[in-house]
Amino acid sequence: MPMATTPTVAGGKLLRSASAIVASKESGQHVLEISGYSSIKDAVSTSNCVQSRPFRVGGHGWYIRYYPNGFNSNVSDCISIYLVLDGHDYYYGGPIVRAELTLSLLDQEREPVTSYIYSHGLQIFDGYGRYRGSPRFIQKAVLERSEYLRDSRFTIRCDITVMKNPEAKDVEERVTLPPSDLARHLGGLLATGVGADVTFEVDGKTFLAHRSVLAARSPVFHQELFSLTEKGNAATGGAGVIIRVDDMEAQDFEALLHFMYTDSLPEMKGGDAAAMLPDLVATANRYKMERLRLVCEDKLREYVTVRTVAAMLAFAGEHHCPELKKKCLQLLEDPANLRKIVETEGLEHLTKSYPFVLKDLIAMFATKP
Repeated sequence: MPMATTPTVAGGKLLRSASAIVASKESGQHVLEISGYSSIKDAVSTSNCVQSRPFRVGGHGWYIRYYPNGFNSNVSDCISIYLVLDGHDYYYGGPIVRAELTLSLLDQEREPVTSYIYSHGLQIFDGYGRYRGSPRFIQKAVLERSEYLRDSRFTIRCDITVMKNPEAKDVEERVTLPPSDLARHLGGLLATGVGADVTFEVDGKTFLAHRSVLAARSPVFHQELFSLTEKGNAATGGAGVIIRVDDMEAQDFEALLHFMYTDSLPEMKGGDAAAMLPDLVATANRYKMERLRLVCEDKLREYVTVRTVAAMLAFAGEHHCPELKKKCLQLLEDPANLRKIVETEGLEHLTKSYPFVLKDLIAMFATKP
């Protein structure tokens, strides 16, 4: 009966190690400029070539062969281009090199010409076949009439990706980290009030908070909280500074604090969300909290309908919500939706109540092609 293997134990201590078999590849480019095209064509006969300077990719040496009058007599009307594996260290039956190859004619901006890109896919280079390429890269007559040949010069690019041999590498065992619990801990401070040093009175309710947290989240709170204590303008009590906030409902301020401590909005049901989100956008602008404004704006986009679009569009213009405005205008691009709104709201009511809406609609239709 075979015995199960167990981890190696030395002196009562479990020894752990890990490795991985890794497949890798390396890519490179070589740009070859043919300068003096006519002279080279006259000097080099069919089946003969001129070689580029050698270059290295993937640990191997390479060069490009340029046949100005074709690789052989069958393609003597064309230019032939081949990529060659440098064969000094290779022999028949020797190492095999696998590589993907693309040969391209470049325009005057050094960008590949779509009609003359030759992707050869995965190629095998070894002692039996060390070169791969395009025997009919481009007809000489076509090149000579084209804009790609200028001042008797043109450019070729070779893109090569070499598939390197798989190899074993040591792998450090990774410790799986739990998700961040910072928001949970800060939310606990808000919920318990432990260490609170500022009290807010809002709409008949009191809220305990921590000046350092609020100051870090909002530049307005930073200015208000620390300037108040420095100037002695705030009342003090058991939780330090006491501040009264007017013109805000308690539920909105509670949601604001929740976001400041947890970077998330409290749970809100459909009707509550539709009512609170516009107030929170205004609150975010008031306290210069751009992330809160963006989160609320994104959620408000879900409530854009034919029934709400006029009010939403007016709100977006007043409170600088470009994504909400875009959503509204997309809905209004449909003439059927526009007719429903006019029938429901009445054109006169729309004109008086939502002047921004008509302005945006006029601008939208004026810029359409």
